[in-house]
Amino acid sequence: MMLSAVRSFDLVLLEESEEYVSDAACSVVSPFPLESNATTWSQFVESLKSAHGCRNKGKHPRYTSWIHAVRKGRIRIGTKSLIFEPDAFDSPILKLHFQNITSITDSVDVSKGIYVSCTRVTSIPTTIYNGKTRFLSAYDVHIAKGVPSSSTVDNMSHGSDPLGFVFIFAYTTATMHEEQLSEYMRLWGSYKLNVDIDMFKSSKAGGFSQSLLQPREKPILGCASSSIHPDSVYCWRLKRMVRYGGYAALTDRAFYFEPSPNFSRKSCKRIPIDRILHIFKRDSGIPSKIESATALEIISLPEESIEKRIQNSRKLYSCIYVEFKLEDDREKFTSTLRNMVPRAFYALESRAFRNDMTQLWRRGVLPNFQYIDFLNCISGRSRYDMSHYPIYPWVLTNYDSATLDLKDARNFRDLSKPIGALNHDRLVHLKSRMNTLHFATKSNSDVTESSDAKCTCDDDKCDMCLLRMWNSGFYLYCSHYSTPALVVFFLIRLQPECQLRLYSGKFDAAARTFKSIAETYHNVVHGHSTFFELIPEFYSSDGSFLRNQLNVTTQDGRLCDVELPRWAGNSSSQFVNVMRSALESEHVSKHLHEWIDLVFGYKQAGLESIKSDNTFHPLSYLSSVRVGKLSMTPATQNLVRTMEPKAISVHVREFGQAPIILFENPHPQRLRHPQWQATDNPVPNAPWFIYVSHNRDIFGVSDPETGDEPRIGRTITQGSCEGHLRSMVVDGTLRMRRVPKLSDTITGAGFATSDIVYALTQTGSVMFHSIDQSVPTISASIDRSPLTCSTWVKQNLCICSGSGYMTLCNVDSVISASRGYDANMAARGDALYFHSEDQGTFFYRQQLHEDGISCVAFSDDVITSGGFDETVKQFQVTNSDIRMIGIFDDHNGPLASVFSSSGLLLTATVGGSLTLWDPRSPHSPVWNHEIGHQSRSCQVISCSISNRYIQMVSSGDHPVIFWDVRMLNSLSSCSGFKRELSIPNFDVLGGLCDPNDCIGLSGTQDGVSTLQFYDINTRSVLAQTAFHDMSYPSILAVNYFNGSHRMLVANTSGDIYTVCLKDSTT
Repeated sequence: MMLSAVRSFDLVLLEESEEYVSDAACSVVSPFPLESNATTWSQFVESLKSAHGCRNKGKHPRYTSWIHAVRKGRIRIGTKSLIFEPDAFDSPILKLHFQNITSITDSVDVSKGIYVSCTRVTSIPTTIYNGKTRFLSAYDVHIAKGVPSSSTVDNMSHGSDPLGFVFIFAYTTATMHEEQLSEYMRLWGSYKLNVDIDMFKSSKAGGFSQSLLQPREKPILGCASSSIHPDSVYCWRLKRMVRYGGYAALTDRAFYFEPSPNFSRKSCKRIPIDRILHIFKRDSGIPSKIESATALEIISLPEESIEKRIQNSRKLYSCIYVEFKLEDDREKFTSTLRNMVPRAFYALESRAFRNDMTQLWRRGVLPNFQYIDFLNCISGRSRYDMSHYPIYPWVLTNYDSATLDLKDARNFRDLSKPIGALNHDRLVHLKSRMNTLHFATKSNSDVTESSDAKCTCDDDKCDMCLLRMWNSGFYLYCSHYSTPALVVFFLIRLQPECQLRLYSGKFDAAARTFKSIAETYHNVVHGHSTFFELIPEFYSSDGSFLRNQLNVTTQDGRLCDVELPRWAGNSSSQFVNVMRSALESEHVSKHLHEWIDLVFGYKQAGLESIKSDNTFHPLSYLSSVRVGKLSMTPATQNLVRTMEPKAISVHVREFGQAPIILFENPHPQRLRHPQWQATDNPVPNAPWFIYVSHNRDIFGVSDPETGDEPRIGRTITQGSCEGHLRSMVVDGTLRMRRVPKLSDTITGAGFATSDIVYALTQTGSVMFHSIDQSVPTISASIDRSPLTCSTWVKQNLCICSGSGYMTLCNVDSVISASRGYDANMAARGDALYFHSEDQGTFFYRQQLHEDGISCVAFSDDVITSGGFDETVKQFQVTNSDIRMIGIFDDHNGPLASVFSSSGLLLTATVGGSLTLWDPRSPHSPVWNHEIGHQSRSCQVISCSISNRYIQMVSSGDHPVIFWDVRMLNSLSSCSGFKRELSIPNFDVLGGLCDPNDCIGLSGTQDGVSTLQFYDINTRSVLAQTAFHDMSYPSILAVNYFNGSHRMLVANTSGDIYTVCLKDSTT
């Protein structure tokens, strides 16, 4: 029973272009693999009835045969076949192709059964590997006696009653039986009449299931309740060689794909909008008279951080590749998503982004592997489409020696030549053969050619002649450098199902199977029909595609591991590491731009491709034709006019497509060639978007912030708040006064009144001390856990602790009670201890977080708290209640600071993630910035929104980062609003952001504890003072009460100073 949850149907079992229709649980009754006809079938049924009567009469030989003749399972119905999937894992899957079925009728022998007879049955053995059903050996085909192996139902004699295979599919209810029989007959009849079943039209009655939406999601596209586009959108999802239909939908929070019909246990694929990284328009690979591309590839990051997924050995990203039937449907999704996440389209549409990536590669910041991957990605290639798989070059030529010197140029391929031109003798032969064919057709075209267009040269080597050759469809190579057959050739040990699908249940012949690196390269260089390049797995995987870990068995026996070069030491991982080192080597870095010109650049097509011996079949360039990079040549026009659309589709899908041309001029050369170091970290081997996203600090960019359109719903203007810090330094000089130590371990401090300071302690108590000593020092026990942070909430001091509790303390009542010790309070020494009966009189206590509270703020009657549980919560404060009104849980670490003002919320994590929120949409941040410090000791200290700036203080090299608030009205260009404040030789420990664009910083400068005030408008020092007898000042607070302008500076050891103007009352 445990295994019954493992098996899920694999669409790779369907035929090419076959659609999945439906499925149903059933039992199959059949003598298979024994054959039967009308006579023998009757005898079989009688034996079953007789055996059935023996079930309760002891074991009987016929009873044993009856058990094996009835199998429970699930029938899968496609547009070209019936597939029976048994529940028993030791039984093979049975496939009945419609072309081999001789009859489908209602069964007279079995109640609620459907009788199906056929001349040929495909038996598919299965294996469970890592909890999944795999197909690791060739399919067995059972052909009835007397039936020619090449015969079909149509060419058989109808007067004969040949032996065949008979199945009865028995259903549990009469209704299901009738529905399935009708469906069988409809699909079988359509197949015999050669009528294609259009699942797009068949699906019109259905639609996206809105029950899949999460609470408070607003439908936008593809949902019946959408006020904008309520019509259902049917599309197909592509994944390697599998294609299946379903409904696409878009809400304000997520993109959905719901399979229909659903063949799996997953109800849908959901991609949160805020996790989308990139969106690409893709060529669907099914052109009809060169129609526009109709696919979208959406790449997203998981909810977990990359670091956590690395630790758990999980995939670093997710992707969905959907193909639309109608161009208009694809454009609706594209335009809507562009408005929601414009940055996701930058890689595809921004020339500046492409230029930046090129410059990063030239400077040695972006590795060769990731740069090639980037070019593949923006030129229409995808790991999820076998017809447009990423292309990588062969870079080495030495696969025979025991050692390999990567500094020896003789071990490297000439990257200035296409793979087909590396062998001069072969090139001469190919030119001779293709020139003969070209000139044979040229004479016919020249009859109608005008005399002005004719060339008078004799050798056909001038540009006019070469251009005419291109226009007439001349090409050198009969096969392409990237095809689905090539991909499955290399990945046969990793994905044998793909080759079985491609070759109708068989593996390719042993002579054409990937067995040896050296042999494969030799064939590529010397063969007259193999001109392929490599795939990314040769440079980025663990080498598992070279090992037969799955125990794949072909019709010729067990498949061996790939024979590696001797310099690989019989280690597939070492082989891949050496290949990657070669790709990143100085020699390749100096010449890679030449290969880019051939595959992605100006030498790919046209006149330059003829000169470079780099020409392929005219239909190989349709991707560039579609996007306007190439004009359609007369030869291509003629092919499109004369060929059937299906034939064009097959050619595009199976015979190779060149990438979209990216560069119309020679690609610049790389300037720096850093040495590559192999590592166990998967990020350097990941696709380019993961590498860039993970290394934003290296690239000097913050991807998530670029291009996010504001979702605030209001215009942001500059404020005019007076502030406090600027008032302290506007005139006069600063004066310091030491406060008696209240505790040896404090976690925070502040002003309880204009002349009373308080300190939070590690022991859970709060200490009060009067600066003018009018009130004795008071200690009140608040919590058993350490106190962590505090703020003022109306007339009460809000104190938070490591237990997750908040305590609102009525300071006036506490101070009054301390003078006469109220009857409800017990005195123990100098400390006051609150009890439950004191609640409402002296304090109010409530749990806000499951874990400790790390920061708290109060504004507009709302408490905002941040916790070590990586969440931010907001609570509405009324005269009678404190209730939660929002949770913001999209953070990647414990919170360091929160700030709420003017209907906006700013949060900062300890690790350096600054996020701006509109509290009305707690699930979708408005804007995010990662400071990306490499030092682990660098932590965020505080954040704030002042009159003109969003501010963040950290302990990094640039301790103060700020953005003009006007950027919130134009987030698509917010990078231009970013500013930094550098303070040489100053280690920041504490920071206080003031509303009037002023910042107070405490720390050490040249070993001396110092307090500094900065005007961030001018980035200049307003005032500073030193504390020679206090170390590591990390706590800052300001007096918000009426009275003198004071501030407090303290450290965790309990040293406290007050700072004020010299002429103020001290």
